[in-house]
Amino acid sequence: MDTPVTIFVDNNYTLYVCDRDNHRIMKYLTNETDGIVVAGLTKSPGSNSTQLRSPKGVAVDQTGAIIVADSNNYRIQRFPLGSIQGITIGQNASTTPLGQARDLRIDVNNVVYITDSEYSRIVKFLPGNTVGIVVAGSAGVGSSPDQFRSPFGIFVNESKILYVADKSNHRIQQWMADAPNGTTVAGITGVSGSNLSQLFAPQAVTLDNNG
Repeated sequence: MDTPVTIFVDNNYTLYVCDRDNHRIMKYLTNETDGIVVAGLTKSPGSNSTQLRSPKGVAVDQTGAIIVADSNNYRIQRFPLGSIQGITIGQNASTTPLGQARDLRIDVNNVVYITDSEYSRIVKFLPGNTVGIVVAGSAGVGSSPDQFRSPFGIFVNESKILYVADKSNHRIQQWMADAPNGTTVAGITGVSGSNLSQLFAPQAVTLDNNG
C-alpha cells in the first residue's frame, strides 16, 4: 500500500482500507494478509466509474455496498456488492459545494455523513439525493460551538449523534441530532498540549459499546 489513511471493519471483521496514493480500496478478510482490490482497479488516478482519485474515507452500508469518499474527484461513490463500477451518490453542487472529504460514515438508514475539511463542516447525503445537507458547522471556519476548523474523523451512533475530531481546534465535538451547536467532550478549544485534559490535532474518533 501507499499512504493508507482510513479503515473500516464490518460485522464479519473484514477490514477495508483507503489506499490513498494507489487510488484504490483494499479488502482484507479475517486472518488474511493479502488484500483484494474492491474499488479503483488501477493505481492511476481517474474519474470514470471504475477509478478513484486519492480516496480518504470508506464504509460499507446495510446492503454490503462499499461507499467511498473519492476526495480529489469531489464525489461520493457507491460500489454495489460484487461490482467494480461505481455510482455517484454525492457530488459537488452549487447549493452545497463539496470540498475535500476527509472521513465518511453511514448510519443504520444508509445516510452517508462526511467531514468536509475544506469548508469545515459535516455534510450528509440522503439515499437517492446527490446534493448534500449541512448538519454541523454551517457558520464557517472558527472555534465557536457552531463551527469547526479543519475537521477530520467522524463517528455517528444509532441515535444519530455525531462526534467530530475538530483537528485544528484541538478538540472532540459532540453534536446531538438537529442541534445548532456542538459540545466539547474532549480537549480544550484552541489549546494544544499533552496533559490529561488536552489534545494535539486529533484526526480520528470512535465510541465503544459503552458510549
